[in-house]
Amino acid sequence: MIPESYDDKYPSANPVPFRNLLSMITEGVAVLARGRIIYANTALCEMAGKNRSEIIGCRFLDLVPESERVPVSEYLRHIDVASSGAVDFRLERHKSAGRWVRLHADSIDLRGVYAKAPGICCSLHDITDFQDHVIELQRDNRRVRSHLDATESVLISFSPYDCNDILMVNRYVEALLGCSIKELMNGSMHLFDFVHPDFLPQVMEFYNGFPDTYENAEMEYMIVRNDRQVRWVRDMGNTLFVERGRGMPRSIDHTLIDITELKNRELELEEERRKLASIIKNSSDMIYRVDKAGSFLDLNPAGKKLLGVKGDFRKLNIRDLYVNPQQRERLLKKVEEKGNAQQLVKWKVADGQEIDVVINAVAETSAHTGAPTFQGIAHNVTRTLEMQKLNTIKKITGGLSDKINTPLMTLSINMQMVRDAVSADPPDKEKILEYIDEMEKAYTKIVTPMMLVRDKYWEIREVSDGSGGTIYEIREKK
Repeated sequence: MIPESYDDKYPSANPVPFRNLLSMITEGVAVLARGRIIYANTALCEMAGKNRSEIIGCRFLDLVPESERVPVSEYLRHIDVASSGAVDFRLERHKSAGRWVRLHADSIDLRGVYAKAPGICCSLHDITDFQDHVIELQRDNRRVRSHLDATESVLISFSPYDCNDILMVNRYVEALLGCSIKELMNGSMHLFDFVHPDFLPQVMEFYNGFPDTYENAEMEYMIVRNDRQVRWVRDMGNTLFVERGRGMPRSIDHTLIDITELKNRELELEEERRKLASIIKNSSDMIYRVDKAGSFLDLNPAGKKLLGVKGDFRKLNIRDLYVNPQQRERLLKKVEEKGNAQQLVKWKVADGQEIDVVINAVAETSAHTGAPTFQGIAHNVTRTLEMQKLNTIKKITGGLSDKINTPLMTLSINMQMVRDAVSADPPDKEKILEYIDEMEKAYTKIVTPMMLVRDKYWEIREVSDGSGGTIYEIREKK
């Protein structure tokens, strides 16, 4: 071992060139001769947790953990080949877990007593913080990867400007497409192989549009799984840029979400909406929607025809149709209490005509404003009520005919019997009176039900005929 004072006493014999400069370097520096340390600067002593007297003269590999000595030894043995490379290991310390260092080594010419020995200059850079950061990043990467694999969406990362180069894909691709990650990563299969033929041109144009045309975009299309099952997906593309790379794209990430159930419900709703629109358009009944004030918001063609609307129906107010406006208030009250109501009312429609309508109304809330609105179907029952009255009259008339047939026959028979009794000699007065009593009873049976019908359905007034006489005017009761 060469004591440190030797160099101070015999400067010309200093085996390490530029020793003073090496001592000023903040990275650890060691000079080796035949595998032993003949020089160590202050930075190396601090890294190893030893003073210079403990390091000088010891084998360099003694600073290396036993489990890592083989790669370090091979690196130093082939220094001429490996001079441009580096090797990482944990530097041994007595009282701590040591420090991660990166070793760079190169040959050096020695002087003095070591002039004929091959020299190696070792530079040890403390990468503990960097290595810890790498370990933390790896840990975060595994955690993120776990989350990516657990998510119920396909995540695929592509190289910019080359949608055939897949950088990463998560495991959900196996559930959505029915293929393995390996098949996608080795290029034996591609996402485009699963796109429905009707959508393939648009999908390829969509993918090739990143990053120049699109930075963030999405589209919906159909895919066909390996088991021939058709699914709908929403594909959301996003361009990731290099940090501080002045707009240089790093990758294109696509997220594919299975929206089959949502799409099927959407298509069903569209079909139901189409059917409902057709029913409303072709209905013979008036279908309308009004706000609480009565202003029309919607009105179908049958409603426009019933009301005689030729311009903007929104200028109308349903209150103006009611012969009795209070009926509108009663209907609103019932609808607000129960959510729906039915009402028979009289409306004054086109040309001042009064009609009977049956209204079925329900309450709802506007999706845009949150204000209450009212939907209704108005059925014109005027003709229906007239037909019901006619049918009722027919039934009554038929019943009356049954009731008056027998009394009329009694009248007819008794009239003949009265004639016979009068023409007898002498006339039989008692028989005549008996026949007249029976005729009077028959007359009562005929007149009484007819008077009941008249009083119920008709109003008979005696009015002037304009010539000094009178006539009876019959009006239907309301």
